[in-house]
Amino acid sequence: MSKVLLKSIIILALIVSGALTALIPIAQAEPDLVTVTTANTGDKTLLQVTNSLASTSDIASFTLEIKNGNFKSFILENGWIGKKTSPTTITFFSSSPTKPGDSTTFTISTDQSAPDLAWTALDANNNQLGTGEIGAPAHSNPSNGTGTNTGSGTPPPPPTPPRGILDTSTLRTVPSTPAPGFDIRVVGQSYTSSVPLDLYIGGQKIDSFSSDSSGNFVITTTVPTTIQPGSVDFIVKDQANNQKTFTTTILPAPKPHFISSSVPLTVNIPPILHPGDVGTINGTANPGSTVTITVLDSNGTSITTFTASVDNNGRYSVSRTIPNDVKFGGYTISVSDGSDKTSKGYTVVTAHKLTIETSQSKYNPGDAVLINGTSITNTPVSITILDPTGNQVFAKDVNVTSDGKISTTYQTSSTAIIGTYSITASQGNDKVTLNVGIGADAVAKLIVSMDKLNYEITDKPVINISAPPGSTLNLVIVDPSNQEKFADTISVGQDGFATYSFNLTSYTPGVYSAVITRGNDKVVTDFAVGLQTGCGQISIRTVKDTYFPGDSVLIFGNSNPNCIVQLDLTDPNGLQSKVEQTFVDKSGIFSAFDFRIPDNGIPGIWHLDATSGINHKSIPITVRSSSVMTIGLDKNPPIYRQGDLVTISGSGAGQSAGVIVNILDASNKSLQTLQIQSTNRGDYSTEWLIPKDFSPGTYTVQVSSTAGKMTTPITIQSSTR
Repeated sequence: MSKVLLKSIIILALIVSGALTALIPIAQAEPDLVTVTTANTGDKTLLQVTNSLASTSDIASFTLEIKNGNFKSFILENGWIGKKTSPTTITFFSSSPTKPGDSTTFTISTDQSAPDLAWTALDANNNQLGTGEIGAPAHSNPSNGTGTNTGSGTPPPPPTPPRGILDTSTLRTVPSTPAPGFDIRVVGQSYTSSVPLDLYIGGQKIDSFSSDSSGNFVITTTVPTTIQPGSVDFIVKDQANNQKTFTTTILPAPKPHFISSSVPLTVNIPPILHPGDVGTINGTANPGSTVTITVLDSNGTSITTFTASVDNNGRYSVSRTIPNDVKFGGYTISVSDGSDKTSKGYTVVTAHKLTIETSQSKYNPGDAVLINGTSITNTPVSITILDPTGNQVFAKDVNVTSDGKISTTYQTSSTAIIGTYSITASQGNDKVTLNVGIGADAVAKLIVSMDKLNYEITDKPVINISAPPGSTLNLVIVDPSNQEKFADTISVGQDGFATYSFNLTSYTPGVYSAVITRGNDKVVTDFAVGLQTGCGQISIRTVKDTYFPGDSVLIFGNSNPNCIVQLDLTDPNGLQSKVEQTFVDKSGIFSAFDFRIPDNGIPGIWHLDATSGINHKSIPITVRSSSVMTIGLDKNPPIYRQGDLVTISGSGAGQSAGVIVNILDASNKSLQTLQIQSTNRGDYSTEWLIPKDFSPGTYTVQVSSTAGKMTTPITIQSSTR
C-alpha cells in the first residue's frame, strides 16, 4: 500500500471517528463483520449499519425488535424498503444489498426517547451475519451485548454529542424573504453526514431532521403565523449546541387573491369501485369556500357526511376508503356549497373478474344444476364440485365465449348425499366459490386455498378465502416445528370473499400450515417454503386398481422428507389428464385427493407417474367403460346354501337408471324379483336372501336395465349336510 493511500485512509478514519463521536457501537455476532451505531434525538433514533470489508456476504435484510415499546414510523435511504410486521417488529430489505465496506442508515421513530432494540442482519440466503442489542441496560457488557458486569461503581458519563455543524456549513431559505403561514425550503450544505439537527426561527423550534449521507439537507417547512414581519434569524443547531444562522426579512402575508367570477359547483368520482379501494372525490366550487359531501345509498338514505375545503383555484379533493363489508350496489355522492347542490352516482362491485351463479340455490336429488358465469376471455375456467363430505364429484374445464360467458351442467344423482355442495371456479389466480344445497338449504362454509404449493423466500403467498359475508376470521401460521409463526385477523368482504398475503423473509425451508378459524369452523391448509425436487426412491399406490369414468383416484406414497413430487395421470393414448405437485412431509409421506378419471375417459390401461428430479415411479391403473354391462356375485365359484345372503353387483346399467333383478329357475321362470336403482356412474348393488324352501339345484340371476340384460348362474345346495 502506498504512503499516500495509507495517509488518506488514516485521515478518513479520523474524520469518521470525529463525526460519529456520539454514535454508540452496538454488539455484533462476529467481530468486524456487521457493526451498528446509533444516536437518539427526541423520539427519533438514527442507526448506521456497516458491513465490514472482511465480510464475504451482502446485508440483504435487517430486522429490529423493540422491547417494552412500539414503533411509530421510519425513514429509509439507498433503495431500502421496510415492513412493520407487528407493533414491536420492523424488517428492512433491499434489492441492492449493502456490500462489504458499505453502510446504510435507518431513522426510526418510537414512543421512547432511548428505546431498547434487538437487531439481526441477514444475507440474501437468510444466513445470520450479525445480531445485537441497542440501548441495553447499563450493566450489560459492551463487548457483546449479552454479558453481565457484576462489579459496582459509578456509571460512565454520557457520550459527547457529535458535532454536526462545521465551519464550512452554509444555510439559506427559498424564498429568501418568506411570509408567515407560507411554506419555505430550507437548504443546508457541508454538514456532518447523517447527523440530527433542529431548526429555529428566533427562539422558536419549528422542525427536526437529519443531514443526508453527503452532509446536505433540503427540507420543506411552514413559517408560523405567529412570526411578526421584520428581521429574523433562521438557526440550525446540532446536538452539541453548535449553530449556523441565516438572517433575513419576514414580509407581511399577502392578502388572499380570490377569483372574482363564480366557479360552477361540480363533483367527480370513479363510476366503479371495489371493497378496499380508495375512492377520490373531487370537483370545483367557489375559491376559499367549504363544501359539504354526503354519501347516499340506493334508497337515498344518508350514510355519512363530511366537508372539504376549496383552494384558491376553486378546486377541492378528498379520498375515502371503501369498507370491506360494504354492500354491493349503487351509491350517490351529493355535494352542496350552501346555495347550490350537485351529485354523481357510483357502483360498488366485487373485486373478482370471475363470477358464477346457479339457476337455483336449492335442488332436489336427481336435478340438473345449471352453472353460469362471466370471466375474461381466451382462458378456460376450471370448475370443481365437492359434496358435503369433501369428496370431489365433478371436475371440468369450461371454455369462455367471446363475450366472456361460461356455462356448464352438473347432473346430480337421485341417491346424492343431502347437504351443501361447494362449486369452485378458478381462472389463473382468480378463484371464487359458490355454495348450493341438494335436498336441503345451503349453509355458508369456510373454504381456504393457497395460490401455490411451494414458495421461494422472496414470494408473497396469497390465501384465497370463501366465508360468510362480512365475517371476521382468525389466521395463525404454524411453522414446521408446530410453533406459532405469525397471527392476524382477516375481514371478509360483502361478496363472501377475501384474499390475504404475507412475507416470507424470515422463513426457513420446510412445510408450514395456515390455520383459519371462525367460531367452531376451522380449516388447515399446508404450504411449503424453499423445498426442492430430488426425493430419492419413490413408492406410490392407489386404493384400488380398477376405475370407471367419473371415479376419484386417491393417491398415497412415500419418499424422503421435505421435497417436491410431481404427479401425472395419462390415458392409454399418452394424453395428460391431470398434473399436480405435492410435497413429502417430515414423516416421508405424500398424498393427493383431487385426481379423477374424466367422465369421458376412454377404457384401457392408464398410468400414474410420480417424479422428483431424476427419481421416477410409474404404476398402471385400469379404466373400464361404464357403458358395458357387467354382473357378479360375491362368491367364486357361485355356490351357496339355503338361507345364505347373496350380494349381486355390477356396472354399466346406465346412470341413475332402474334395475330389475330376477331369480330364474331351470325353465327360465321368474321365482323372485328385486327392483333397485343404479348410481350416477351406472353401478348397482343389492342383496338377496335365498329362501330356505328353495330346492337345491342350478338357478340363474338375471339383471335388466335400459342398457341391456345380463345373466349369471348360481348353485344352491341344501342347508343340511
